[in-house]
This record gives sequence, structure tokens and C-alpha cells, in this order.
Amino acid sequence: MNIEEKRYFQHVRTELITEIPTGDHRILEVGCAEGATSASLKNSGCASVVVGIELIPEAADQAKNKLDHVVCGDIESLALQEPWFSEESFDYILCGDVLEHLKDPWKQITNLLKLLKRGGKIIISLPNVRYYGVSFPLIFRDEWTYREAGILDLTHFRFFTKSTGVDMLTKGGLVNVDCAPLFNRRRDKVFSIGSLGLLTGLVSPQWRFTGTKKT
Repeated sequence: MNIEEKRYFQHVRTELITEIPTGDHRILEVGCAEGATSASLKNSGCASVVVGIELIPEAADQAKNKLDHVVCGDIESLALQEPWFSEESFDYILCGDVLEHLKDPWKQITNLLKLLKRGGKIIISLPNVRYYGVSFPLIFRDEWTYREAGILDLTHFRFFTKSTGVDMLTKGGLVNVDCAPLFNRRRDKVFSIGSLGLLTGLVSPQWRFTGTKKT
């Protein structure tokens, strides 16, 4: 794991958790890395139980020191055992930059929904393939170059825009799906505001989606 990867695995995904209120919540984080995000929720009084799933063994080992329970493995092949993964047991499920790495993210949304309490929320982030850093080279230079990280990460199986992300969650059974842009650079946010939102789909490298399970 290089220095940049280490930083990624250790940082808190504040953009995913800002709307989670204080309370006695049970939270599952898929792709919990070293557990920094879920641990911050528990330390700030937003969760009483935090459970993680992490693919990378090195990161999972670190997360076990911070979370109540951690399972190491591929979410698409894991058999999630009770009592930690009983049906309708989580108030929130987080998937930060995870679903694009899966072969069948649509199926996983359906599976995760079973673990969510009625009225509970799934919060996910997805890279935006419409972002100008990807779409402009494709349109004007016929370039689609895979990289070690970013939207065209070599390990990405699926690519999403705002509309396809919303479609995935609604077809998975979630309601009241909300979407917000996530900006890496201040100038992209300025362009979005200056265009009255018309350019948001081009200047936002990521989207955050929040969906609710029917009560």
C-alpha cells in the first residue's frame, strides 16, 4: 500500500456522514477501510454500534481495533452471519466509493436493503463518469484512459451518472432518493453555482446519494 492509498484508507469521509444525527444508531459501513469514518460516528455520539466490511486484509485488521465488528472479504461473495447481520438491524448503511467496483451493484443494493430497518437510510457515493475530466477527452480526443486511481480506476467495473445512480437505488427499493454533488476543487463548485446548477453534472467528480427504506 503506497502513501496515497494509506491516506485514503485512514481519512474520515465527512461528506458521507454530515447528515447523520446524534443517536443510538447501528451503522454498517461497506468498504470501511481502516475504520476512521465509522469510528468518528461512534466517538461523536452518532452511533452505538458500528460494523464494517472491508476487502483489504491490512485495512480490515486496523479497523478491528476501532469498530465493534469487522468482516474481511468481498461483499459479493460473503455470507453475512447473524447476530451482527440480522435482517432490519441497521439504521444507516454507508457505501463510500464501493459499488463501482462490484460486478452486480444492483443486486447488492437489494441485499443491503434487507439489513436496513424500515425508515433507515443507505448513503452511497459514486464517481461521476460525466465529469468533464472524463467526458471531454472522450468527446474531443477519442480518449478513454484507465488509471491507477480516479473515475477511470482500473478496478472499476461499473460507471455511473446522476440519473443512473438514482435509478439503481429506486429500482433497488429505496424511496425519497436524494442526490448531492461532491466537489474536489473550489473552482468546480463556483462553476456549478455560477451556472445555476446547469453545469453541475459536468463539474462534479462524484455524487452522494441517500435513499430511505419504506416504512
